[in-house]
Amino acid sequence: MPEDGSRRGLLAPERLPQLLVCVCFGFSLLNRGLCESFTAFLLPLTQEFGADRASVATTYSLMMLMSGCGAPLAGYCFDRFGARRTYLLGLGLFSLGLLLASFAQALWQLYIALGLCIGAASAALGNAAHSALLARWFEGGRLSGAVSWIYAGLGIGTLLIVPLSQLLIESFGWRWAYIGLATLPVLGLIAFRLVDWRRAQAGSEKWAAARLVVREGVEARQEWTLGAALREPAFWGLASVFFFTGSGMFSVMVQGVAYLVELGYPPLKAASLYGLVGILTPVGIIAFSWMDGRIGRHASALASYIFSLSGLLALYLLRYDLHPVLLGVFVLGVGLSFGARGPMVSATAARIFQGRRLGNIFGMVMLGSGLGIALGSYFGALLHDLTGGYTAVFIYSGICVVLGAMPFWTYRALREAA
Repeated sequence: MPEDGSRRGLLAPERLPQLLVCVCFGFSLLNRGLCESFTAFLLPLTQEFGADRASVATTYSLMMLMSGCGAPLAGYCFDRFGARRTYLLGLGLFSLGLLLASFAQALWQLYIALGLCIGAASAALGNAAHSALLARWFEGGRLSGAVSWIYAGLGIGTLLIVPLSQLLIESFGWRWAYIGLATLPVLGLIAFRLVDWRRAQAGSEKWAAARLVVREGVEARQEWTLGAALREPAFWGLASVFFFTGSGMFSVMVQGVAYLVELGYPPLKAASLYGLVGILTPVGIIAFSWMDGRIGRHASALASYIFSLSGLLALYLLRYDLHPVLLGVFVLGVGLSFGARGPMVSATAARIFQGRRLGNIFGMVMLGSGLGIALGSYFGALLHDLTGGYTAVFIYSGICVVLGAMPFWTYRALREAA
């Protein structure tokens, strides 16, 4: 529904669709970068509170769990209150959570500040709202292309904000680093000056006309509802891709900086390597999206999972030999494939569940991602504490990544929608 009192944008109306892609890209960059900054804080927080790795990593698990569970609610808020208020809520919660974290004196306070506040902020600035907004202005291949830029923002956010976080920690300490990061969401307020949110919420003329046709009953086609989607095997196949892939990748990557430091890399270099993975992520997302259109979804999905497994294996082998080739395989393999499945799942969901409720349905699909990342980040840290090493963590990661790839071939609806 259109929002009352929104300010008209400063740019030409015909440029609004492209501007919305840029705004969603920027919010995606900020969202992922601030969430992934936790990897730089993991060791300082462990030392500060004298806690085991699993207890501190629970903060990140709660963050991702809240982000995933909040995705359907974010889709509802988008429909009920509009993009402008949903995004403002996300920016405000990000600043509040980071400021509260800087004053934490116990782990439970971090659970509230980072786990709950930042997790809720991530949901509000997440892909459920972005997808619902862009679906009002793009369709078909153009929608897939627009969504791929949202996912590209995830990698660039990691590239920029994780090394910045490490630099702030080394220069001022982790508390002042959180205070510094709390100022970044203020930059997002620029979007509220540029965008005519009333017009953005209304959608394109074609989208509005199609909505009117369905509302007046002129067209008799069946509209997907959330209940109907939950009874569709394709929904569970897409959610499985997100769940197992997220669990497998983040069981290792949330400890990535700490792992590299323990291998002997200086902290800032370790954070920069993690950031380098981020800079390759948008390249990989765009490349695999191009491959999707050229060689098909199954072949491009298979290639992305081979890259992920190869990169994870190289990262594990660094414990035996800090060879630059292994480091390069890790950065390239994980960097180019990290997030590559997101646009594939989004495009498949849009094709199967197209309609007015796509945002709400896709928000529920994203719940699988939040649950998977939360479980993987916690279970990976728990395995590290129980075994005193990383071998079990990498085995768990590899098994989950393989399970994440299987729905592309084992679910008939996903094969037919490719």
